Amino acid sequence: MNDDFYNNFLDLSEKAIEANAGARRFALNADNETDFDISGSAIPRFKAALRHTVENLDEELTRFENHFANKHNAVFWATDYNDVFESLKKLFKVHKVKSVRLPNINNSTIFRELGIKYFLRDEKIALAEDGDMQFFNADRLLSDTGAILLMNQTNNSLERLTNCKTNVFFTTIDRVLCSGDWADMYRQLVSYNSGCGRQDMIIFKGSDNCNNYLFIIDNQRSQLLTNKEIRQSMMCLHCGRCNDVCPVFQTISEEPYNNVFAGPMANVTLPYLETMESYRHVMYACTLCGRCEEVCPLSLPIREMIVESRHLLIAEGGLDKEERRQLGAMRKMLKSRAKLNSSPFIKKHLMCKFISSDYRKSHRIPAFSKEAFAKSYKKTLENGK
Repeated sequence: MNDDFYNNFLDLSEKAIEANAGARRFALNADNETDFDISGSAIPRFKAALRHTVENLDEELTRFENHFANKHNAVFWATDYNDVFESLKKLFKVHKVKSVRLPNINNSTIFRELGIKYFLRDEKIALAEDGDMQFFNADRLLSDTGAILLMNQTNNSLERLTNCKTNVFFTTIDRVLCSGDWADMYRQLVSYNSGCGRQDMIIFKGSDNCNNYLFIIDNQRSQLLTNKEIRQSMMCLHCGRCNDVCPVFQTISEEPYNNVFAGPMANVTLPYLETMESYRHVMYACTLCGRCEEVCPLSLPIREMIVESRHLLIAEGGLDKEERRQLGAMRKMLKSRAKLNSSPFIKKHLMCKFISSDYRKSHRIPAFSKEAFAKSYKKTLENGK
């Protein structure tokens, strides 16, 4: 198996095993959670609405545009970053923009994903509180009314929206709600224990006092729709709960991802948003412990999606001949009761066939138990009787 790939996997697995030993420290503190007043049937219905939206995404996006677009509102469909930047350059020229008001980038994944700060720097556009144009992150698009849902806003945000000459909103194709009736439910579920309590929300339908431009960005997200299991990731609310309880993420943090997306859901989506070759290692940054599903407000089947991604990686030829050979040998060994019940010395010898010598020089290989698990478990049952 490719040494870099497999060694990276072993590193993640080793750290995950260590993290699992202290799993209690990654459990959510119930006292810090927002006290939601949600009936038992509300979340399943909200989940069904999200599923409907994802399954009919093209129709819902078109429905939103039909309601939103008018003399003062316009939608730009962007395949990738370059489409966004080329259109922004034209807007800057039309509106003679010299400065832009940009909100806190750290609170906006879309601005970090676009690298908007560096684009403005390269275009020599200054950042100013009273800029000629202001940017907003559109948290959700309400397709039934054509309104934009804005979260985590300040007291004067609505005044800024209606009084600024030009507003530009950015969002991605997965940020749609089929009905504004679910707006408050969405707010409650994403108002996670971030220290700010229940987030302030603005539903903006546009204003005759200003021009409003909305960028709806794909950037490979449509790739997630091609697989029935994987497309459920587009229902994610990005609330952050799964990151807080994932033993792997709490151990390795964001660095191995080298991306604005990190954590359990990124293990599913990154190979599709970027490339399978560059991010196939994140599919294995998971012990399938299920804690992410336990805290997910929608109970999304994150483990199933990760397993499906691993299956697709192999089925689509993502592993070379040597990697497939070694995985086959490992599968054969793990299916053999005789090999699993063999002595620790033999099991260590067999395991070393799957671990490169370089890795063994720099890492301690965990010692196998002197007694096979089946035999030990049998004794436990007998003693219990």
